[in-house]
Amino acid sequence: MSKQESGKMEPLAESLGFLLGHTNLLKDRLLDKHLEPEDITAGQAKALFNIYRFNKNRPSDIGKSLGVDNSAITRMLDRLEKKELIKRYPAPEDRRAQLIELTDKGNETIERAMPLAKDAIAELTHALTEEEKSQLKHCLRKILASSGCAFAKEHYSVPDPSSESQE
Repeated sequence: MSKQESGKMEPLAESLGFLLGHTNLLKDRLLDKHLEPEDITAGQAKALFNIYRFNKNRPSDIGKSLGVDNSAITRMLDRLEKKELIKRYPAPEDRRAQLIELTDKGNETIERAMPLAKDAIAELTHALTEEEKSQLKHCLRKILASSGCAFAKEHYSVPDPSSESQE
C-alpha cells in the first residue's frame, strides 16, 4: 500500500513538484557554471537562444518564453545590450514598440554557448542510460504537448492514448 493510499502524506522531497523544481534549479546552476567563459547566465543564454533560434524579437515574446514579467525581461535585455550582444530598434508598424536582434557578437556568443549548454545537460543526465534519457524526453514532451502553452502547440503533438499502451 502506498503512502498516499494509507492516508499519509508523501514526503516533500519525493513529490513530483519538488523533484522537477530542484532538477530545474540544478540545470540552471550547471548552465551558469558552463557558460561562465561566455560571460552570460543561463537566463541570458535562454533569451539569446530564443532570439537566435525562434526569431523571437519582441521583448514580451522573449519574456513569455522565459516565464518572466516585462520588467525582468527589460532588465535582462538592458544587460545584454550593455554587453553588446543585442540591439534594440523601433518596430516599423509601431515606433513606440521595440524589436530585438542579435549583434554579430551576440550571434558568435550564442553559437559558442550552445555546445557549452549541451555539456551542462550531459553533466546533469550522466547517471541516466540512453533509454532512460529517451523515456524522460518522451514524458516531458507529453507534459508539454498536453499543457496548452503556445510553444508546445507549435512544437509538440499530443500523443494518441491508444498508441501509448502499445509502446
